[in-house]
Amino acid sequence: MSATAPPSLKWIVAVGFGAFALFTLGALVVEPAVYRLIEPADDPALHRPSGMVEVADVVLAGRYATAGSALVIEIEGGALSTHTGGTLKSEPHRLVPADQQASVSTIFADAMTVPTQAQIEIRRVTAEEDTRLCAGHPVGWLALAVRRDGFVMMPVRQGPPPGALTPDDRLCAVLDLSR
Repeated sequence: MSATAPPSLKWIVAVGFGAFALFTLGALVVEPAVYRLIEPADDPALHRPSGMVEVADVVLAGRYATAGSALVIEIEGGALSTHTGGTLKSEPHRLVPADQQASVSTIFADAMTVPTQAQIEIRRVTAEEDTRLCAGHPVGWLALAVRRDGFVMMPVRQGPPPGALTPDDRLCAVLDLSR
């Protein structure tokens, strides 16, 4: 039979000190790092200055006006009403980044004066009555870039949705609306 010597006191102290060091490292470094990874971050939209285009989902509702209140628009769901009595109903079509083509020669970011990382919502107009949003032409599409305090809207004349094959003359004047 072979006999093994009991562990020395130095070895026991070294193992205990190593275990304590690993426990401390885990409690002070690893656990907070893991917690930060799984904990939801603060909403960056809460810290975004007014006027900056949103990149997240924001719902439009209520009363908006252009600078100087030249045009007042009331939005409820997919319905848009102007102060002149015109109405427009729309439904979602797709979301595109602002760096995609709005027409043959321009991207949404340039046409709407928004950042290239902005999200543009393309809405199909299902009914329009006298909104005069497109210089007397019937509106077929709306391109929207939403801000915290309003939105930028570019009406597009009837026809295929805005994109790389859309002639430039189908894009209408851009409206910057705020609360």
